[in-house]
Amino acid sequence: MSGPAQQRPPELIDGWLGPEARLLERHESRIAAPPERAYEALRQVRLANMPVVRALFTIRRIPHSKEMTLFEFFSNRPFLILDELPAQEVVIGTAERLRRSRAHPSTPDEFRAYAGEGTIRAIANFRVDATESGSLISTETWIETFGRRARWLFRAYWLIVGPFSALIRREFLRTARMMAEG
Repeated sequence: MSGPAQQRPPELIDGWLGPEARLLERHESRIAAPPERAYEALRQVRLANMPVVRALFTIRRIPHSKEMTLFEFFSNRPFLILDELPAQEVVIGTAERLRRSRAHPSTPDEFRAYAGEGTIRAIANFRVDATESGSLISTETWIETFGRRARWLFRAYWLIVGPFSALIRREFLRTARMMAEG
């Protein structure tokens, strides 16, 4: 595991990160609301509240419904809710083999076992921590690539997708903040 995870308090996501995991991005937002309200806001953010995110999903042809919450979106293939500590953190994953098979892990145990040459696994979380003035909501995105070709192909992919991924996460946190403080 690389340095950033070792410089923060332990999180649920840490149990899903293998030794080769690399942090891709971390975003956070301070909220003037108690942690319970902040987490509920995270769970209730709908794609309807985020037109920019819907537009990006449409451009990428990612199936979605305007009325879906982001948690519902991440509960559908190719994504999987891996773990949740109610009112504090949810961990999400997706995995793919370079052979472009349509098979994706469908349980947390399958996700853990889904490794090997030519495999890419992405692990992300949404988390709420108490602060003196309310809450801190954050999200991290990690990647594990298995094999040289997978690592190279993912780097090329991330050069294009990375900025949009960051935009989606920042928009999600901004919307959750507005809902929790609203």
